[in-house]
Amino acid sequence: MKGIKGSIMIMAPAERVWAKMTDFSSYSKWNPWIKSMVGEFGVGNTYAVTTQPPGKGATDFKSKVVRIEEGKEVLLRGKVMGGLVKDDHLFSVEPIEPGKTIFFQSVVFSGPLVALAGSTIQASQKGLEEMNAALKKLCEES
Repeated sequence: MKGIKGSIMIMAPAERVWAKMTDFSSYSKWNPWIKSMVGEFGVGNTYAVTTQPPGKGATDFKSKVVRIEEGKEVLLRGKVMGGLVKDDHLFSVEPIEPGKTIFFQSVVFSGPLVALAGSTIQASQKGLEEMNAALKKLCEES
């Protein structure tokens, strides 16, 4: 198993951060890493996802919504190449005080081909950080 993670302080109410973060259909407009998520938000539903880490090609895969804790957390479970690489992607929104929120995300990769995906996982860390910065900008400008 390998993983990536990152967090960012956003000067916006947690409700706004949650709304922007869970509006997966708008990711293509602002998200530099997760280029597209097509599906319906709800536990058990599956999304068609396209990611593109910096300096790497795009990857298309399916990701299922495993858990939603409304206003706080979403867990997605994805499979690439028929499950040879799997990922658990956690998004978390934590209000610190009115108008101040911490956004955190982590991805844990598993499966037989993870050992061969080192450079893509490293690039995905950069993509995660770029997504966090883009979400901060989106929420603070709204």
